[in-house]
Amino acid sequence: MKTAILVLLAAVMAFAGEKKLPAGEGQNEAVGLQATVLDDDHLQQIFSSDFSRMFVVVEVTLSPKGGKALDVRLDDFLLRSEQSGEHTGPLLAAQIGGEGGIVVKRPDAAKRRGGFGGGFGGIMMGGGGNPGPPPEQAKVEAKDDRESDPLLFMLKRKILNEKSVTEPVTGLLFFPMEKEKPKNLALVYTTPAGKLRFKFK
Repeated sequence: MKTAILVLLAAVMAFAGEKKLPAGEGQNEAVGLQATVLDDDHLQQIFSSDFSRMFVVVEVTLSPKGGKALDVRLDDFLLRSEQSGEHTGPLLAAQIGGEGGIVVKRPDAAKRRGGFGGGFGGIMMGGGGNPGPPPEQAKVEAKDDRESDPLLFMLKRKILNEKSVTEPVTGLLFFPMEKEKPKNLALVYTTPAGKLRFKFK
């Protein structure tokens, strides 16, 4: 009995000590939206990184209404700073971490790293003096992000997926905005029934 009481007390203390994260919500006849700004501790727990505080990361839950399918698109979201006037949309996983996940294989040709740097993707291509076969014979395949880049793999799993849904769906949005307090931010979401806009409290 004493052990059970101690376990319950510890759970209550942990719950009470958990920080309340800035959140907001809105709805119209097409969809309900709940959003929460994650802090550095939560990002560390999920990704083992706070991304050098380069992003405002928002967890959103979309709940379609009326039994109609909702097309989830990242371009429909906008984060605005009411202090600076800065505004931005969310990034794709490959724009945040990893090498882009594309490998172009050419038979009998050495491979070297090419493409863009800075986390926006790289392309592996044949190098050296052998031009290789014509482009139409090149084989393109996806890399296994789980092994080659665990961070990119996790980003792809956690970021809000673009798809058509009829049931509630939850995912993360990474907005490239630094040093902004959540109380100064407003989230705008364009829906089939108009725009939803709210601030975080």
